[in-house]
Amino acid sequence: MYILGIETTGPYGSVALLDGSGKTCGYEVSTNTMSHLQDLIPMVDSMLKKAGVKKEEITYVAPSVGPGSFTGIRIGVSTARALAQVLGIRCIGVPTLESFLYKEGQTSDSAQKEVVCAILNARRGQVYGMIEEYMEPGPYMLTEVLQRMEETALAEGCRVKFYGDGINAYQTQIEEFFAGREELMTFAGDERHQDAVSVCKWALAQFEKLGGDCTVTYEQLLPEYMRKAEAEQKLEAGQLPICKGPRQE
Repeated sequence: MYILGIETTGPYGSVALLDGSGKTCGYEVSTNTMSHLQDLIPMVDSMLKKAGVKKEEITYVAPSVGPGSFTGIRIGVSTARALAQVLGIRCIGVPTLESFLYKEGQTSDSAQKEVVCAILNARRGQVYGMIEEYMEPGPYMLTEVLQRMEETALAEGCRVKFYGDGINAYQTQIEEFFAGREELMTFAGDERHQDAVSVCKWALAQFEKLGGDCTVTYEQLLPEYMRKAEAEQKLEAGQLPICKGPRQE
């Protein structure tokens, strides 16, 4: 069995190939930010050739379905749907925030329990966030995430490791929250962003748990935006002018 993972919800697009034993057979990541459209298919082709695996040998395609970049999500899901249709295979939609639970090297050397907090920047103090075991993935204000963290993970003596591009936007605010108790948190380094290997690992874990019940057809594979785009929100609120055609002189 081979699972093809696709990650386009973050700044760096990537693809990965995992076999049924959990071994990473291939991995490619774009060196440019937000170049998913031009890089995705060439990366898949390059990775399969290096791994010596034919596209017909792929068993499932597993895209990260969101939340994240709206355009990135659409590119990844559309590509996965097209590949699944052409190859006649099923899909495993992977929730982006939960894929962070499968990041390599997240275990602390300390005996103290460490939990994952994933935060993606949704602007204006908002994040798409989750706290492992303590907060379900969803759209929140950063202050809501930190308050829940205070009441649960920290109250129970856990350390917290932060992942996601929300670190870049809100690092100062998070550091202020942990002032005087810095030993209770850490920021992920270069591995803080989404990646296709973690996507594949989540998909494999689900398959081992649920079998074919976790798969969908290409028609059933849908994006998970978690909220409407800013333009849609403004339009519904009447904050955008409606174009009624060219002005008549």
